[in-house]
Amino acid sequence: MITTYELIIYGRVQHVGFRDRIEHIGRGLGISGVVYNHKDGTVRILANFDDEEIKELFKKSIKALEKKDKLIKIEKIEEKELNAYIEFPEGISRLSSDDILELNKKLDEGVKYIKLIFSELEEHKKILLDIKDTQIKTIKVLNEIKELLEKKL
Repeated sequence: MITTYELIIYGRVQHVGFRDRIEHIGRGLGISGVVYNHKDGTVRILANFDDEEIKELFKKSIKALEKKDKLIKIEKIEEKELNAYIEFPEGISRLSSDDILELNKKLDEGVKYIKLIFSELEEHKKILLDIKDTQIKTIKVLNEIKELLEKKL
């Protein structure tokens, strides 16, 4: 029997390309439903399942996304069986509340990560400059040792 479930995904799952990945996984598994950002910061999925194993595989595949993408952080997946059956078109479709608002939020998140990357690059640059200075000093000392050895020979 086909049953409609609501899956609620908690964590850093909005504005990181998460729903697109959910669509891809759902279509690959032949699941019908919708995925959307909820105002409380979660991502919600309404989907039909007629096989418990497929539902569990879907949830495991969702959880595995955070291993593939460091922007995604899943704290938990809550599952609710709905008392009503909802008929969806084939595949999982993404619902958007406000595309412009979502785009702006994604751009803001992107800027935040770019700033983080640049600060990390600055730290690495300092480390590399320190290594370079140490190498130059080491070469000078080695040249001095070489000169001393050549004088003794």
